[in-house]
Amino acid sequence: MSSPVDAAPIPSEEVLARKWDRCLSNFLVKAGAATSVGIVTSVLLFRKKTWPVALAAGFGLGVAYEQCQRSFDPNVTLNAVRVPKQA
Repeated sequence: MSSPVDAAPIPSEEVLARKWDRCLSNFLVKAGAATSVGIVTSVLLFRKKTWPVALAAGFGLGVAYEQCQRSFDPNVTLNAVRVPKQA
């Protein structure tokens, strides 16, 4: 049986390359899915206007950017406000 100590450490360049690969694929998937939703919404509800497509693509890219930023710096937090519990 092999133990975790026997495993070779992963070089930092490989870790960075994996993060970039994940970010780029995440951008493509999120932008493609959101654009598809925007196209369907545009055709069905807004008589082929272009703004739903752009809005949905922007949301998809924004979500992908936020997830990518979080993968590179896990200490990044959202600007959330804590609401105290009332007794």
